[in-house]
Amino acid sequence: MAIETLAETLLEKLRWIAQAETVVGKPIQAGSATIIPVSRVSLGFALGGHAGKGDTSASGGGATVDPVAFLVINGDDVRILPIQKDNSLVSKVADLVPDIVAAFKAKES
Repeated sequence: MAIETLAETLLEKLRWIAQAETVVGKPIQAGSATIIPVSRVSLGFALGGHAGKGDTSASGGGATVDPVAFLVINGDDVRILPIQKDNSLVSKVADLVPDIVAAFKAKES
């Protein structure tokens, strides 16, 4: 594969990963509140090639998506609930759920 084609394909795939919906997630309705996940996206790639007898090319890339916060909108009240970095993703979400539910119940009362 020509290095130009390789670079074009790799950049297109990375562009798809880094789309806006990956950083600011799709809104989730929870009662009267809207919860929007916010993530940090990091991308990296490298490619190289050699033209001549036996053309060679190679590429590599990687991406990470780290959840960093939830944006909670309830009427005119907007809050950012940051996610602690010490826990796993599942633990982070599980830790936030009771606080979010309690906040919504208190607002509705």
